[in-house]
Order: sequence, then C-alpha cells, then structure tokens
Amino acid sequence: LTASVLEASMKVLGFSVKSKNLKGTHVKALRDAAAAIAAGTNLMAKHIANEKCGDNLDIIEELRVENSSLKESLKDVRKELEEIKE
Repeated sequence: LTASVLEASMKVLGFSVKSKNLKGTHVKALRDAAAAIAAGTNLMAKHIANEKCGDNLDIIEELRVENSSLKESLKDVRKELEEIKE
C-alpha cells in the first residue's frame, strides 16, 4: 500500500514537472501535494511499523546500520580484489 501511494505521488510530481501547459501556481500546488502525500505516507508507515514491531524497531534500525556498514566493507574488499587482479 505504501509503495503504491508513493508511486502515485511520484507520478503526480513527474506530471507537474513535464507538463508545459500548466501555470506555475498549478505546478507548485502539484509539487506541494506530491511532497505532502509522500511525507504523510512515510509517517504512517513508520507509525504502523512502531505499532507492529514496538521494541524491535531499535533492533531493526541497528541491523540496517550494520548492513550498510557491511555493504561498504564488501565494496572495499571488491576494489582491493580488482586491484590485486590487475
């Protein structure tokens, strides 16, 4: 549900940017609406996750940080491996 709302928001944003026949005030209104929809959707998703996960949210965030660190380490190791191969 969150993904579909965010996708629709991005379509509105894309339409507002690409359309040449809209007045500037309408473009701004569409951009503001798309931003508000995206922000609201993210807040609702986070709130729902808090209700479902509760205390586990801290653990999930810690795992995300650790996962990101591991991805960076993997990139570094791959670079070193490529340098060794050359």
